[in-house]
Amino acid sequence: MDNPTPMLRQYLDIKKQYPGTLLFFRLGDFYELFNEDAQIGARELQITLTARHKDSPNPVPMCGVPYHAAAGYISKLVRKGYRVAICEQAEAASKGVKLVKREVVRVITPGTAVDSQLVERTESSYLAAVTGDDNRVGVSFLELSTGEFSATEETGPEAWAKVAEHLGRYAPSEILLPRSPDARFRHNLGLPTPEGLGLLNVQPNDHSSAPIAGVVTPIDDECFASDTATKTLCDHFDVKDLSVFGLAGRAHAISAAAACMRYVQDTQKAQAAHIQSLDYFESAEFMVLDAVTLANLEIIRSRNDSSDNSLFSLIDETITGMGGRLLRAWLLRPSIKRSEIQTRLAAVNELGDAMLRDKIRLILKSVADLERLIGRLNLGTASPRDLVALKASLDQSPVISESIIGSKALLLQVLAENIFELPEVRDLIARAIVDEPPQNLADGGVIRSGYDSDLDELREMTASVKQAIAGFEAQERERTGIQNLKIRFNNVFGYFIEISKSNLSRVPDDYDRRQTLTNAERFTTAQLKEWEAKVLGAEEKMAVLESDLYRSVVDTVAGETRKIQSTARALATVDTLCSLAETAAKRNFICPQLHDGDEIEIRSGRHPVVEASIRDSFVPNDIYLNNSTDRLLIVTGANMGGKSTVLRQIAVIQILAQIGSFVPAASARLPIVDRVWTRVGASDDLASGRSTFMVEMTETATILRNANPRSLILLDEIGRGTSTFDGLSIAWAVAEFLHNSPERSAKTVFATHYHELTELAESLPGAKTYQMTATERDGDVVFLHKFQPGKASKSYGIAVAKLAGLPPEVIARAEAVLQKLEKYELAVFADEKKDGLSLAAAKAATAQVSLFAVSNETTLAEVRDVDPAGMSADELRSFVQHLKQRII
Repeated sequence: MDNPTPMLRQYLDIKKQYPGTLLFFRLGDFYELFNEDAQIGARELQITLTARHKDSPNPVPMCGVPYHAAAGYISKLVRKGYRVAICEQAEAASKGVKLVKREVVRVITPGTAVDSQLVERTESSYLAAVTGDDNRVGVSFLELSTGEFSATEETGPEAWAKVAEHLGRYAPSEILLPRSPDARFRHNLGLPTPEGLGLLNVQPNDHSSAPIAGVVTPIDDECFASDTATKTLCDHFDVKDLSVFGLAGRAHAISAAAACMRYVQDTQKAQAAHIQSLDYFESAEFMVLDAVTLANLEIIRSRNDSSDNSLFSLIDETITGMGGRLLRAWLLRPSIKRSEIQTRLAAVNELGDAMLRDKIRLILKSVADLERLIGRLNLGTASPRDLVALKASLDQSPVISESIIGSKALLLQVLAENIFELPEVRDLIARAIVDEPPQNLADGGVIRSGYDSDLDELREMTASVKQAIAGFEAQERERTGIQNLKIRFNNVFGYFIEISKSNLSRVPDDYDRRQTLTNAERFTTAQLKEWEAKVLGAEEKMAVLESDLYRSVVDTVAGETRKIQSTARALATVDTLCSLAETAAKRNFICPQLHDGDEIEIRSGRHPVVEASIRDSFVPNDIYLNNSTDRLLIVTGANMGGKSTVLRQIAVIQILAQIGSFVPAASARLPIVDRVWTRVGASDDLASGRSTFMVEMTETATILRNANPRSLILLDEIGRGTSTFDGLSIAWAVAEFLHNSPERSAKTVFATHYHELTELAESLPGAKTYQMTATERDGDVVFLHKFQPGKASKSYGIAVAKLAGLPPEVIARAEAVLQKLEKYELAVFADEKKDGLSLAAAKAATAQVSLFAVSNETTLAEVRDVDPAGMSADELRSFVQHLKQRII
């Protein structure tokens, strides 16, 4: 800007302090944006772009939004990944002051949003920070709106991959990285590169195949500095060391957590006292569900990226937002502690009493989101209505506590003990705040009459003066004979007498002219000036006093943060348990039986989401798996026969059980599973140059490297993305590896169209074959959806193609080609009219070496390499037995 005005110079000085943000600069009743900020704001918010000093050689681009409606505009920008700095007037405008002081009071970023317009009711919005080196990586997660704060540290060659898994599960809205190694860290985590970030140095992750969403924000390396990280956290939590949080010796986890804390303090201009604990967690503390598995099983979102038709949407019967977030957290991180799961199941079972459950759920409808209310209170952004909502919610806590205190379920008893009634807090709010306060403190009328005598006195004086002014208006009408004489008020001229031009001849001599309008004149009098001074002085004092009283109430309530948070967590848990009980009653779920063995035994199991979405009745199925005789189930059957549904319902039932939910089955005996692995469906990653088959192989490789006997593996159509024999070979080898490897031999369900794989059941002692049954009636395929032992004879692919609407001539040709393929073993162009010798030649010409011949050839090679003379009788017998198992 050339020769900027004092106001624009002030803007530029503040803007320099907040690079990478859009600066909302308060001017009167508007927030204004200038220069590039204005261009971005106008484009993203679809508002008019104008200019200051339009007629000058260098006009300044600008746009603005009304301050009272700013929340909606800010929400749009933050959801798009932008950071917004709110710059307010730091002093009241007064006569003689040409330029009021302004300062940034808060920076709103995707990971630090707390306002209701910026955060979803049942979703957590995490701020994450990552730092580390080649073999040790720390990561922390902070949910600022509720104060939830956790951190962990991973070591070894897979450390970065494990941290990427954590990021995939938590799905943070914003990820903090140290600025100097930013590009390397992005690469290690599979995050988008910083190229083309432009003005704001932020970029929403729209890389659809990447499991990690959220904005990546590079910050100064000093924010992660290990020499000051411990002090930052100790000062905040007022502790001498961090061993109380399990962080002793976890330098990278401490640095990551400190970066989160510093970022919050810098952006919020507050100490965030509601962050009262820091939890160190290990991956082994819960069932691991990576981003791929969560997507494949549609745990939180469906395949079309909708929240509808997901497992969460089906079982979410919660009343409160905090209950919904807790249920979501349980689904993302199911428990592996049998005692914890059993206590939840016992509570859900007791809440099966419809009268008790309905009573609690009715009370919960009067409970607001206490977790986020207390967060806003501590961050200084709570409105007067938030205080009233807090009081109304706490009024319900004694009723809920009394309802469950006598329960047989231990968990309900513990929850009742952690619900605090807080009568002092409720009484203070009731005495201090009016029942229906305005949304903004500045609007006045927040403090209840009778709470403070000084405020009451000022209000009485103001009311009496305003009454006198109203009487003065009637008096002057009678004295002057001007019937349309009016006494008005505005912020610029204060109180004034307004008289129309037609009545100016009647204006008394003691009136002083103040302003001339087109159709009227404005006047004042000595008496009106005196009253004006009294009213304005009193109102200014009232505003200051009411603000001080309100802040005092907020500080007192915030002093009980720990008890309010305990109450909030207890009520959220009660809400979640009631939700699970409500779902069980509505969906006909039963209580699973957990055991310490390795058997999964499900009778008449159902996929709850599929069952709820189909018109016909769902066909239930039995499942049996263990780690010995039935550890590899090879499932064949028709397309659309239900193989994928059965695979997914096994995992869904297991996950539901481990969050403490009843399950959709007639009965279920289940072990504790530490991880569910899935390789289901087809997807590519074109932006990274990975084909569908490459994605499939990458996901399969991850499973083969990391599975263990406590895992549950679900594989669907491994090897289908390449040629028939390549795919069959890979599928065979994968199945064999999962069966034979002592370290990776997990319970595995392997759905396939390679019917040759069923031969594995004859050579592998822990393999079993199952089929999804179908039959043909009058030339049409009928899917029975029944999961039964045995091998399917065909896949009915052409029948499905017919149902999909392929042209009849295509279907006819496909059937003809299939007949030749089956008869002549891939000799599609063989002539059936030729003699047998020619047919044999055609078959020989097109024959390929089968996988099984290769397998047998490998066995023969072993025989050639053996020296029988050097082996004992027992060794020979053992070797022969080995050969019998290898021969196909």
